[in-house]
Amino acid sequence: MLEKLKIITKILKSATYPGLIILLVILVKEYSTSIGLFNNIEVQIKGNQFVKDSQIQDRLYPHLTQSLLSLRLNEIQEDVNHIDFIETVQVSLVLPRTLLIQVVERNPILLLSINDVTFFLDVTGVILPANRSSISFFPVPIINISEGMDQDDGISSEIAEFFRFILKDYPQFYDNLSEVIISEDKWTFFRDSKTQIFATSENLFTQLSILKNFEQTVYPNRRLGDYSYIDLRMEEQVVVKEKYRKG
Repeated sequence: MLEKLKIITKILKSATYPGLIILLVILVKEYSTSIGLFNNIEVQIKGNQFVKDSQIQDRLYPHLTQSLLSLRLNEIQEDVNHIDFIETVQVSLVLPRTLLIQVVERNPILLLSINDVTFFLDVTGVILPANRSSISFFPVPIINISEGMDQDDGISSEIAEFFRFILKDYPQFYDNLSEVIISEDKWTFFRDSKTQIFATSENLFTQLSILKNFEQTVYPNRRLGDYSYIDLRMEEQVVVKEKYRKG
């Protein structure tokens, strides 16, 4: 009998302490709410460069009618994530009254023009809207798809895949690229130096690898900008014409 009483007493003690802690938390929360300790929420937004604070705040306002401790952070995160050019967002609380929004933006790598429709692509192939503000903010190469070209739904993903390869394996080529014209059987690259580079639509990866090796071979005596055009369309050959020379 005595042993049973000891067990019951032990159980009651074990249950009492968590219960007291929970009760204390509830009392503190109710008291803090009654004196407005967690009201008047201050919002801090960090990490955004293109997306304006006002765009993010517009998504936040419907949530800020509650006290800080009553906010549903997952709902706030989901709403802010729906803003164009935002890739991820982290939402956290800094007591007693700060809501911290940490933003990671998407960075476009290309500006595509297809059938008079213009849009950005990021490195993962996500389509982003293009307007006067975003076009002036992101100085990226322009990709023009020739009229009459058979444009299936996969053209954007194919272009994104190719440029992922370029950014990883041949970034200096991307850094000096201003425009690309894509037709059924040919890609024409225009560099900032006005050099034109011709490649076939097939075997693009191989042709750009050949160009990379060619550039390494002629450097430092020559640079790609020293040529008016570079033709990669002949198998395993590079045909060039130097600038400022006749013929």
